[in-house]
Amino acid sequence: MDIQKITNHLTNLDGTITMFADGFIDEQWSLVGSRSSFEEVALISKMTQFADRINTAGSGGMGIELIKKRIVFGGFTANIGFATATLGVNTVMTGLFGDGKVAPVFDPLQKISKMITLGAPSITHALEFDDGKILMTDMESILRMRWNRIVDALGMDKIIKMIEESDIIGVGYWSLMPAFDEIVEQICSIMPQDGKERRFFYDFADIRKRDEVSLLKTLDMLKELNQKIPMTLSVNEHEGAIIFKLFGENFDNEIKNMAEKSENVRGQMGLDELVIHTPHFAIVASQLAGAVAAPQTYVEKPVRTAGAGDTFNGGYIAGTLAKMDLIDRLYTANAAVTYFLNTGYPPSRDKLIDTLRDM
Repeated sequence: MDIQKITNHLTNLDGTITMFADGFIDEQWSLVGSRSSFEEVALISKMTQFADRINTAGSGGMGIELIKKRIVFGGFTANIGFATATLGVNTVMTGLFGDGKVAPVFDPLQKISKMITLGAPSITHALEFDDGKILMTDMESILRMRWNRIVDALGMDKIIKMIEESDIIGVGYWSLMPAFDEIVEQICSIMPQDGKERRFFYDFADIRKRDEVSLLKTLDMLKELNQKIPMTLSVNEHEGAIIFKLFGENFDNEIKNMAEKSENVRGQMGLDELVIHTPHFAIVASQLAGAVAAPQTYVEKPVRTAGAGDTFNGGYIAGTLAKMDLIDRLYTANAAVTYFLNTGYPPSRDKLIDTLRDM
């Protein structure tokens, strides 16, 4: 890894990402396994421990004590936007950030980026463990999000201007937003034909929430649109396993094998880039440059997990806008998520470089 080369690229980072159109407030909780006093508790640290507690309860009732960790903004738009803006990317977000005005929980993000609110956010209750998280969301606000709602709020002229000024356009999450396909198709239909290189970026989130028919329909749409504008799809290991199975590949932990498999899956999907991030490695398969892989530093006891994948994506987007080669984008993204897992916040450029030196 050439840290000086990455530093030079980050110094010359230039470009704008504009994202549509979700918005969440996350209430994050720890679960108590047992309590021995007012102050002393043993937390349920593993998801399997929670599953065992549920299985033991059987068909009867079960009580569980929650400890509120924090209330933060969440979702594709805000989490990725926080990561990109903190790294110095010009970041514009259109989404559900508050009814009439941006809610106070988004203040740290509003100070470093441009936020345009379309309505009240959805509320997610996030149960956090050392090895993952369970997200339970009131979806009412997201379910009402449609393309005409964006047009009514902003006007078509303003939307077109926003896209004209963008280098990357992001839309997410597919699994949580029924209007995902509609919004993507409408944006592509008004894409300026001005010769500027633009790219779409997606994170599907928990694919298991939607059925296979819906997934294949969306992938077919993205494959067709990829002929007009390059598409990047980023998935974690759980989402990746589902997509690999759809295209006849087995998802495993052998990093060398996974690079070759990822390129095969990407080719069948017909997308320009497929990015895969796991707790142990990251891979990008590219139509032009093939597939490369980079090991990831495993964080055994993360401070925070909700938003980790989005921070990885933010680092990858920054690397893309900084015109890094594929492997340096992965190093940058891996460093971003390592810092996040250890601190609970996305890194600045200086903190990112420090993290790279320690990896």
